[in-house]
Amino acid sequence: MSPQNGQMYVLRSATGVVADIDHSNTAPGTKIQGWSPNGSKAQQWVFWAKDNGSWLLETGLTHGTHGPGQAMVLDYDFTNWRAHLVEEHGQDNQLWQLEDAGDGYVRIKSRRTEGGDAYLTADGGGRFLGVWKADSGSDAQRWRLESVSFSGQGQQPQPQPGQQPQPQPQPGGGGGGSAVEEMLSLVNQERAKAGLPGLVLDGRLSAAAQRHSDDMARNNFLGHDGRDGSTPWKRINDAGIANVPMAENAATGSDVRGTMDMWMRSEGHRNNILGRDFRRFGAAFSPGSGGRWTQTFAG
Repeated sequence: MSPQNGQMYVLRSATGVVADIDHSNTAPGTKIQGWSPNGSKAQQWVFWAKDNGSWLLETGLTHGTHGPGQAMVLDYDFTNWRAHLVEEHGQDNQLWQLEDAGDGYVRIKSRRTEGGDAYLTADGGGRFLGVWKADSGSDAQRWRLESVSFSGQGQQPQPQPGQQPQPQPQPGGGGGGSAVEEMLSLVNQERAKAGLPGLVLDGRLSAAAQRHSDDMARNNFLGHDGRDGSTPWKRINDAGIANVPMAENAATGSDVRGTMDMWMRSEGHRNNILGRDFRRFGAAFSPGSGGRWTQTFAG
């Protein structure tokens, strides 16, 4: 697969382990190891496009917190051929190229070649990732890039003293057309399988979702805190819904069913979709930066 610039991925080896930062430590030289998937930022990597089709892989632990040239990235020590975390410097030992390995897998090859072509290798759980010569028969050198999406759930905070309540427009339908309606249909299919009542499309929730999808697409990020400082709860409150349980799912991509399938494979997102406290639903898509989907839920 070809990653999207600025998108976050989990690197999952065909052996089952993922690329993980030892003890979530961002100090230079920290071991990058194979580990069981746990959904933490220590197992998330942002792909930044560089020259000649190469990629810089920034740990999710520093994403959005460090300025240019200060991010901590996947590097390897070419004296011992082990992967570790180092501050961005742009040299070839922290630039990577992807080669198709079949069945949705890739091989991740270092741009540093004076010792011969070398590929990121999962040597085992709790062990350093190696950067070893090609072994086409080894699952340890086959990686799947799994897109990271974000889920958020919580109770809307009560208005502060003196805060004016938002107006309460009547619920509406639509909110984005057939793609949103398809998303609602898929959500309600999953709820029916779980013996839960279907959700009703609410235009206010779709408006809150559209605000966030547009923000993510325009500014090329994926997360819950908007670039305008908003949170999911504030966006839904601003749209006219308050003092009820609410939640938000966010993801990158454009395909409705593919995005829904990804959410259903993630415990946090699935819990939102199957939430027993929700009765209303909104969704929105924005096409920029590879596409951004948002789902919103409310009681």
